[in-house]
Amino acid sequence: MSDNGGAMDRQRKSKKGKSLATIERTEAKAKEDKRDESEWRVILHNDEVHTFNYVVDSLTNILPEYNKKKAFDLCVVVHGSGKGTVTKAWKDKAEQYCMGLQRRGLTVSIAPDKNFEGGGDGEGGDGDGAE
Repeated sequence: MSDNGGAMDRQRKSKKGKSLATIERTEAKAKEDKRDESEWRVILHNDEVHTFNYVVDSLTNILPEYNKKKAFDLCVVVHGSGKGTVTKAWKDKAEQYCMGLQRRGLTVSIAPDKNFEGGGDGEGGDGDGAE
């Protein structure tokens, strides 16, 4: 009987530890969600590898709001200034766009919109993709 009692104590300790860890993870996630309530910029960086046509094709395939003219205009901005804003979106969507363009071999990053410095806005000043 004492062996069973010891095993039950271990199970109880293990269960308490798991529930405590779950509570901590939940609280950490809630804090993280609060920080991500701002828009993020998807930034395309210039490279000497890809052609304008390839970049235009990539942008029009990954981003539904891009047509060939808009994509070409962004290519001109990026080629001239070194980087350009592709779009602004919530963090999850910005990460999706960034990963999609990176899978095609482009040099792309994201940055919080409020911390963004240095022009290269391919969207006519606002960077939101709306015309």
